[in-house]
Amino acid sequence: MATLRSGSGASDLDWVVIQYLHKNQCFEAEKSFLKHLASKRGVDVVPPKQQVLQDDYLKYLVMSKLFPESVEGEASYAASFRELYNFVVGLIDIYREDLQRLLYPIFIYCLLDLIYLQKAAEFKEFFDSNCALVEDLAAPGRSEELQQLRKLRSEQDIDHNPVASKFWHSRAGVGVSEQSFDLLTRFLHDHKHYNIVRILHERLNVQFYPGIPVRSKLQPISIEDAIPVHVKEEAAATNAESVQLGLLPDAPEEKVVMTQEEIEGCTQRDRELLKETSSKKAKRTRALYFGNDKKVKKSIPMLDLPDEISEKLKREVGQRERVCRERLPSICCATFLNTHRMMTAGHMLANEVDLAAGFEDSSIQLRSLKPAETRDEMEEEMMDLMDEDEEEAGQAAVPPGRSIELVGHSGPVTSLSSSADETILMSSSCDSTVRLWSLELKKCLVSYKSHHGPVWGVSCCPRQPYFATAGWDGTARVWSTEHPKPLRVLVGHLSDVDCVCWHPNAHYVATGSSDCTVRLWDVATGGAVRVLTGGHKHKVCSLACSPNGKFAASGAVDGSIALWDLGEARLLGQFSAGGPVWSLDFDRYGSMLASGDAGGLVGLYDAGAPEPCKIVSYETKDTPVYNVHFSRTNLLFAMAEFGGR
Repeated sequence: MATLRSGSGASDLDWVVIQYLHKNQCFEAEKSFLKHLASKRGVDVVPPKQQVLQDDYLKYLVMSKLFPESVEGEASYAASFRELYNFVVGLIDIYREDLQRLLYPIFIYCLLDLIYLQKAAEFKEFFDSNCALVEDLAAPGRSEELQQLRKLRSEQDIDHNPVASKFWHSRAGVGVSEQSFDLLTRFLHDHKHYNIVRILHERLNVQFYPGIPVRSKLQPISIEDAIPVHVKEEAAATNAESVQLGLLPDAPEEKVVMTQEEIEGCTQRDRELLKETSSKKAKRTRALYFGNDKKVKKSIPMLDLPDEISEKLKREVGQRERVCRERLPSICCATFLNTHRMMTAGHMLANEVDLAAGFEDSSIQLRSLKPAETRDEMEEEMMDLMDEDEEEAGQAAVPPGRSIELVGHSGPVTSLSSSADETILMSSSCDSTVRLWSLELKKCLVSYKSHHGPVWGVSCCPRQPYFATAGWDGTARVWSTEHPKPLRVLVGHLSDVDCVCWHPNAHYVATGSSDCTVRLWDVATGGAVRVLTGGHKHKVCSLACSPNGKFAASGAVDGSIALWDLGEARLLGQFSAGGPVWSLDFDRYGSMLASGDAGGLVGLYDAGAPEPCKIVSYETKDTPVYNVHFSRTNLLFAMAEFGGR
């Protein structure tokens, strides 16, 4: 087989036609065309596959030769798209609503064409001048796709960018009426916007329905429709994997036996679960806490809790009160005063006596919930501490009525978490570091550096020595306090990872992101085992896992809360809070969910009902709620900042 050498006597259009025939295996037509050219122009013949162009680019070249005006249009994508936008928004309502859905995919393919044609300057100009226009018209959740496309710099980036790659190798499907599409094509041809014409015919899979636009077909796009196709495909493949959600065999709940009164006070879901198990009280108790899932065998090395901590946990579990719709929990709200609206994070330490708060000035404050009875007692205690040597003083808890300031970060503190053995406090900051503080010495012992940019979240594992972090760089990382570098880098989110929390069995980590998804990661392999989509339109800023390990809850900046079944990767219910949801927590039986939000509300939700629903919201006076926490005895603590709204 033969083909022409570029520049050997054939015109550019002749060469493009030959390439097109060869790519489509029209060998007889190619041979005839070569003979015709050779007889007229004496064109040289060279071996095939010297220069083989991609199908997409061949089509583009053919169009550019058939429509010479489109060659000039290559450098005027911005002008063409702006005229198209002005045309569409100037139509009467019924046609405008029908054609607006075409603007977003056309904008995407204009960007990809400019990158493919190596026009980086025009790409930047086009993106900056038109991004705001399509962002207002795009479906919920598309803003994160645009931020991913902004990162494109060259043709090679297309295949490495998940959003660009998916659009480049597929045709976006859009449905419009025949009359609307006829108006559009007439406008494009009359104004010679052939670059847009090419995108409509080659890049979009336009589905027509007859007649004028029907308003029933113009309903707002749902959250599920707004999820990028490649994310849906990834979720379908990932969610088919099996997960072990049972708890560890040495969990404190194993040693507790329920009374008949407690069994009768269970939710309907719990009572049905208990009926499926043996009548023995110990097995009934285990069924309530763990469900019928098997105990998880430890697949990663972990340390056992100290004996005194284990005994303390078992004792407190035995004192636990059940909470439900008919028996709501008591709530203790700790309000920080005179913060000058600089509070950024709150956390209840593992001892459930002391509080930690992070501030915009990079400091951390530790406070005790136990007030000093008198000023004389406080002064006497302070003098006693001054007399002790440094080591003995460090082993004391935060003295009642006092606050201790920890200074070390060089940026705002974004998140706090303490270890289960009550000896360590972890803090994350916008200075790209995570710091480990000794609660005995009240000093920073280690500064961990690996994230490229601010670290938005940190969470200590239920079993030492692990902790996890969430970062601006789109990754979550799993660390050991015994190593200076991360053990796992969890990659998959399309944007910032804003929050992170551990599964109760310490084998999985859950993350929430600005890409509006929640993912569950296997710590042993570093791979995603769940991709939860369709629950949020905006970035996820808080997470919580239920004590039995079966459920998770996520909160977003738009005030939405989603309840998930981790085993089935299914959305169980959705609720609405009073503002950005900064904190979530399940009660110790997993039947009730609490939320704290920027609107100053503490919300309670029935997470154990067949149809989860909101129970009640408690409003504070002027205090955004940064943290909610159910104690081991099911007392609900909240942390807030007075005057923060």
